[in-house]
Amino acid sequence: MEGENEMSFKVYSEAFRDGKILEKYGAKSGNCEEGIPQLSFPLSWEGAPEGTKSFALVFIDYDNCIGEGIIWLHWLAANIPAFYTGLAEDASRMDQSFVQGRTTFGCSVGYENKLCWRYGGPAPEDRPHEYELALYALSEAVDLADGYYYNEFRKAIEGKVLGVAELKGVYPNG
Repeated sequence: MEGENEMSFKVYSEAFRDGKILEKYGAKSGNCEEGIPQLSFPLSWEGAPEGTKSFALVFIDYDNCIGEGIIWLHWLAANIPAFYTGLAEDASRMDQSFVQGRTTFGCSVGYENKLCWRYGGPAPEDRPHEYELALYALSEAVDLADGYYYNEFRKAIEGKVLGVAELKGVYPNG
């Protein structure tokens, strides 16, 4: 049953503890390049719906510093192989088996700078922010290449989503 598959699809991360994201995965870690936190957090998942052919993810800050209502994209990844049951820590820099899209860090370093074509961790300046990770189980791989934009991602996964698993966590400011 479709509902049962969706209910059993879950994503986990040791980086998300008690509703908080560990500091080492954001600006407080000091592991930054051009001001962008670089160390992506590990993920694991289970219960992917039957027929899953690939995974995709988006990591978003809805409390961004640009202004309310403007989201900040921290990570876009697609075509994660269907046989994967997780991503290792630092997979954004180390694992070349999936494609990654442009993050909002392009506002500060330029959208052609490939540093914004991978994970950019939390870096809230004004107050703690809540972040949301959505992992999509897809019925097929999508036609995207490294450096795609969020609107292209959304269009590419449309009609292909078999299930969604989510994580939420807060990252401290300062």
